[in-house]
Amino acid sequence: MIVEETDSLTLRFAGLTPQERLEALFRLVPQEQVLFTSSFGSTSAVLLHLLSRVRPGMPVHFVDTGFHFPETLAYKELLAGRLGLRLIDVGADARRHRFTRENETWRYNPDLCCYINKVYPVDRLKGDYKVWISGLLGFQNPQRQQKTLFEKKGDILKLHPILDMSQQEVLLYLKVWDLPLHPLLAQGYESIGCTHCTARGQGRSGRWMDSTKTECGLHV
Repeated sequence: MIVEETDSLTLRFAGLTPQERLEALFRLVPQEQVLFTSSFGSTSAVLLHLLSRVRPGMPVHFVDTGFHFPETLAYKELLAGRLGLRLIDVGADARRHRFTRENETWRYNPDLCCYINKVYPVDRLKGDYKVWISGLLGFQNPQRQQKTLFEKKGDILKLHPILDMSQQEVLLYLKVWDLPLHPLLAQGYESIGCTHCTARGQGRSGRWMDSTKTECGLHV
């Protein structure tokens, strides 16, 4: 598989279910060449459950920004135990993270804060892989709605296997498989990131409020 195949792969995978997409991917690419990341947010359980069925024991990289809600960290451990996940925490260099914490970088330059604590740590990983699986959903915002199943991200190929699931399908999947929900959902948080950039709200409206920022930078 090469990056230039994005259009043909998108067409080939379009008619498959999310689980079939993962199965097809691993027929094309060895598992050790595939990067899987998760934020353990409000919809993360869907793709994590699918992965546990298709490739049990595959490493799941969790980007620990150092600013997660305690509920997110507890949810991560709950899902890991329930699904048998093999977790690998990925984080920023301690000195750089300390700079963002002490200077409250998120207040005046949230893009820099995201880059130091989230984007750069993942960028360092990507050189070791050919394909990156993410849990983006098209209904989450207009930018994500424009994405395709496969896309080129630098030298790596990204697959969004659940991109075309509707919000109703996500909720139904969680219910049918009796998957635990993120604890903050019950408190009105529908999109969950770092504590200082997340508020209650519908969809992603609670992220980076009073700002034009809509993405952390990982998926743009």
